[in-house]
Amino acid sequence: MSTPVVSRLRLLALLVLTAAGVLWTAARADDDKEEEKKLGEKEINRLIDLLGDDDEDKRAEAEKKLIEHGEETHSYVAKAAKSHLDADVKLRATLLEKKIARGAFRELKKMLGHKEPIRDVAVTKDGKKALTCGEDMTIRVWDLGTGKEVKVIEGHQGFTWQLGLTADEKEVISSGGPDKTLRLWDLESGKEVKKYTGFGTRAYAAAVSPDGKWVVGGEGGVGADDEKGDPEDAKFDVLLFNKESGKLEHRMKGHTGYVWRAAFSPDSKKVATAGMNDNSFRIWDVATGKALVEKKDAHDNWVTGVVFVNGGKQLLTCARHSDGNKANEIKLWDAETGKLEKTFENLADDCEAIAVSKDGKRLLATAGKVVVLFDLDTGKIIHRFEEHTEPVTAVAFTPDGKKALSAGKDKTLRLWSVPK
Repeated sequence: MSTPVVSRLRLLALLVLTAAGVLWTAARADDDKEEEKKLGEKEINRLIDLLGDDDEDKRAEAEKKLIEHGEETHSYVAKAAKSHLDADVKLRATLLEKKIARGAFRELKKMLGHKEPIRDVAVTKDGKKALTCGEDMTIRVWDLGTGKEVKVIEGHQGFTWQLGLTADEKEVISSGGPDKTLRLWDLESGKEVKKYTGFGTRAYAAAVSPDGKWVVGGEGGVGADDEKGDPEDAKFDVLLFNKESGKLEHRMKGHTGYVWRAAFSPDSKKVATAGMNDNSFRIWDVATGKALVEKKDAHDNWVTGVVFVNGGKQLLTCARHSDGNKANEIKLWDAETGKLEKTFENLADDCEAIAVSKDGKRLLATAGKVVVLFDLDTGKIIHRFEEHTEPVTAVAFTPDGKKALSAGKDKTLRLWSVPK
């Protein structure tokens, strides 16, 4: 190779390396700026201690900074309000925590696009996108950074009730209600990949197993027209399909009311179903199709949601409010024995949906038009969001647990700040 050519190649390589270095430095600078915005634990604790200072100006400055960095400081201030050794700090932290909560727990975005009520919501693993489905027969994909709708998936001939992402997030399953199908969609193209049939009545519940092998659906109703349908034709079965082949593996019987929602255990070996108007839930063995737990009259009213927690060892259920009875719309059960372990109270309205943060520490629930954030361990309410104008029907956390989503009959998807 001639010397001029070698020289040109060396120059090109040097330019590439220089450009890469500039890009890395810029990225590092952005990261550094982000870090500079954070106070850090040591500084937060110093500011909290200043709440007990005799100098009023120092106290005011410390309070101002703690409020400005509310999302980062809230948990520290809340802890100080409970256990700080200085009585003055403890009192002022108690008052300050309420101020921070009002500012830190807030609506970040309100997203519009659905023409009819929204029925379910899911979030991608990176927390950047959300998917919703609703009674307008569509699945919609949202950019949570901008709040913009980026895709609409159409094809169902009836309302879309429940949806679920596959583990690789390349596909999404959904139920089509009156069209009596579950459908698998390619998320990138929006095209239908597979259709799962065999439902005698409306298809409500829909979920895909974490291992990608199974799809489950739940049906409900007495025919095309429920009001005129013959009760003898009522079908409330749970259908388990091989995801790839579409073959119906098990038709699981036992529910006597609409199979409203379904959820797989993390190991994909079990699936839980909510029996809406039979007030029950069931946990099924995926391999055999047999019921492992049958909890009839689990709630005093219609059961609307099921979520596995604690690695599949426990199951959370929710239900609509029962007038005249103690408000016990959310319950925690042992998933092996079906034994009741805890009841979450004080909702006092219909609970249509529940979600648990990835770290298992927080519970999100609906209560009519309100979204309620609980501490899962203590059962205490952390915050209530009251901006929805119609009942809320779907909730979810982002993977980092710092944001939450809710959607409902007001046709809006809302993103909330829920700092730890």
